[in-house]
Amino acid sequence: MGRLMKRKLSFVFIFLQLLFSVALCGLIFYVGFIPDKYAIIAIILCVVLMVYQVCSQIANSSYVIGRILCVAFCLIFSFGGYYLYNTYSAMAQISGANTKINVISYYVLKDDPAQSLQDAKDYKFGILSQIDRENTDKALAEAQTEVGQSLQLVEFQDSSTLVDALYAKEVQVAVFNQGFVNTVTDQFKTFSDDTRQLVQHEIETQIEEEPEEEEDDYATAVTEKPFIVYLSGIDVYGDLNQCSRSDVNVLVVVNPLTKKLLLVSTPRDYYVPLYDDKGNSRSGGVRDKLTHAGIYGVEVSMGTLEQLYNIDVKYYVRVNFSSVKQIVNLLGGVKVYSDFDFISDWGPYGAGSHYSFKKGYNKVNGKKALAFCRERHHFENGDYQRGRDHQHMIEAILNKVMSPSVLGDYPALLKESKNMFQTNMSTKKIISLCKMQLDDMARWKISYANAAGTGMMAYTYSIPSTRLYVCNPDMNSVAKITDKINKFLAEVPGAETSATESTGTNPLNDQGTTDN
Repeated sequence: MGRLMKRKLSFVFIFLQLLFSVALCGLIFYVGFIPDKYAIIAIILCVVLMVYQVCSQIANSSYVIGRILCVAFCLIFSFGGYYLYNTYSAMAQISGANTKINVISYYVLKDDPAQSLQDAKDYKFGILSQIDRENTDKALAEAQTEVGQSLQLVEFQDSSTLVDALYAKEVQVAVFNQGFVNTVTDQFKTFSDDTRQLVQHEIETQIEEEPEEEEDDYATAVTEKPFIVYLSGIDVYGDLNQCSRSDVNVLVVVNPLTKKLLLVSTPRDYYVPLYDDKGNSRSGGVRDKLTHAGIYGVEVSMGTLEQLYNIDVKYYVRVNFSSVKQIVNLLGGVKVYSDFDFISDWGPYGAGSHYSFKKGYNKVNGKKALAFCRERHHFENGDYQRGRDHQHMIEAILNKVMSPSVLGDYPALLKESKNMFQTNMSTKKIISLCKMQLDDMARWKISYANAAGTGMMAYTYSIPSTRLYVCNPDMNSVAKITDKINKFLAEVPGAETSATESTGTNPLNDQGTTDN
């Protein structure tokens, strides 16, 4: 100790290492997703290194080496703490999403002289009489405040009759939710070339959150009880909060007790009444395409699926076109299974260019992954097969995320995670799931179920003036899926595995999981 007292600089190194050690251990417990067994190992290692540092500063032969190692240890602790905190921050950023944004756009014909709302204040504004009227009225209130006068409003039944009126110059401005744009361009192929956006107003709305569990049950709500997550893929790029059609509608049934996932795909054109997540009718009993539910908010898509399958869906995860490309690219590509040889209409330059896929596993980057997920025209069973491909892509991404190879891309994944997807699941629950997975490193088994139906032409709630292609549900298929979900949720460890279950390791054997 006398030697240590003579080397006052040694106290600086000892204190420095002690400070970094305590900070790292404190951070491990603060973030909460490190399993106890690893946390204990980290503490023991910090104590051992601390003892070594004190001993090295006492000895004449090793105090210089000890100081060098102190700097190295502090740098390692700093990097570890940096990634721990960034991981926690990323979880906090993607979790607890409880807002939606409806973009109300004002369209004029391309050659119209008006360049602003002020220029168009004396025009006739065409609006939808009932559909999405609440958001439209909020946007119009902003517009009237901006121009300082009331606007001349002409009401139309739906976006189809409204755009017809714009082309016929019965109105000079068409006002509707941007979520309808892709539906409009499906009917009016040159709409984007014929018109331009005069202005847009964003209407932000809070989504009512699910009541949380009691505090004692909170941490184990997703690790000791099965639950269902709605995975929605919206058909736009950019802002994830934006309401738009949901072309991917997958229910992920999670049983953390048996380490099994059930992916339930429902066709985007499923012809069903729309409900919100409180069980209230959104369409007054009138049936619509499932994809249109996303225009009114993710809670309507969730509620519609809850009513269809008679289940409770508490959580959602939303992605869009940008998300899929980003996720796959940041993972360094994934290997996705294809049931067929096919060529996608969606290629590197958009629709009309081509990517080809072979039966079996295909290595894909972000653009090719998006092309794989969007193709349906080249399949005999169309959107049904597209739903299967969505499931294969989800499995491919999960397999890559859970493999050690992802560690090299970890910093980039953390940085971009908030832009790739969003969920209403709380940070604490996400942390609980991460801690569980890190603790047991379980290999999850994945099985599939796909709702079936029959194609036909029909009028819909969102576009009542025009018959659209829809998929009339096969209620026998729906009943089988409901039964399968309930059995899956009730299964406990040790129960006999279904003979038709896919393990996720050999997609050639998963055909029995599809409810036809």
